[in-house]
Amino acid sequence: MITAIGVFGGTFDPIHQGHLQAVTQAAEVLGLSRVHWVLSARPPHKNSVSASIEDRYAMLQLALADLPEFVVDDREIRRAAKSYTLDTVASFSAEYPDQRLVVIIGADSLAGLPSWYQYETLVEQVSWVALQRPGYTINVPDELQARVVEKPTALLQRAPGHIWIYQDSNIDISSTEIRTTLSEGREELAQEYLPSSVLNYIRTKQLYKIPGMNPEQIKDQVVDALENVKGQDIKVIDIAEISDFADFMIVVSGTSDTHVKALAREASDTLRKQGVKPLNEDGADVGEWVLVDFGDVVLHVMRPEVRQYYDLEKLWDEDVRALVKQHRAQEEE
Repeated sequence: MITAIGVFGGTFDPIHQGHLQAVTQAAEVLGLSRVHWVLSARPPHKNSVSASIEDRYAMLQLALADLPEFVVDDREIRRAAKSYTLDTVASFSAEYPDQRLVVIIGADSLAGLPSWYQYETLVEQVSWVALQRPGYTINVPDELQARVVEKPTALLQRAPGHIWIYQDSNIDISSTEIRTTLSEGREELAQEYLPSSVLNYIRTKQLYKIPGMNPEQIKDQVVDALENVKGQDIKVIDIAEISDFADFMIVVSGTSDTHVKALAREASDTLRKQGVKPLNEDGADVGEWVLVDFGDVVLHVMRPEVRQYYDLEKLWDEDVRALVKQHRAQEEE
């Protein structure tokens, strides 16, 4: 009986459920013992990618963490020059000389296969699986037509150099579409197509230029977080019209140094999960007064006696704000 391992290469920018579902099902049908997911760090056929090698590799690790039949493979990352599939196949053949290699590619890659480096040599060395997206007609080049087999069982029964087209995937999505969705701020649509761990990573690292929340949303998230850990006497001060550094200042009291730290940490952690990283955090090592700067929103978490002593609210009360607004208006005249 022939044993085979799969090799699935891609830029994974980002990896998504379409990749996972199609490869999982194809591997089960073929009885592959495992599939190596090879990050194409420097693909010769693509001019650019949106996320760094490090970020794409980290997302790949997160997505495959609980799938023991899948192996995150960094051999092309470790290869200094541009990576050709021929080189990758050679390294797998040397490492697993007694196993059949099954290279899994997308249908679009199949159409361009004859243009790959030393294609005539490459195509004969492995078996091939092409993943067809639903609703898309696959274009099999004339020189590959005779190599296509209709049934997956025939792929491993025949010598390397044959191709099986997998057509059962029902997820019609591409990494390009996901990047566009994220860049346009339609994150709720991306949730359906990305593993939660990957989406959380994208949020935390602010990849693909997910638009940040507006000041009002940040303010509401901070207040909710403070209420969740029983912050006392929460006061929100609108300073948008009189301040160049923020739109809102929030002041809250904690009952102890530990409570003050917990309030600041809850607010910070909540916003980080939404992709908003604090610009600065001061005072967490002491705990009497912690300042967390979210850019458009500045949070002051204080012990009651410290809050009373400095009386920040007084510095920004309605009378002071009115005077500042009046002064600014006069300067603009």
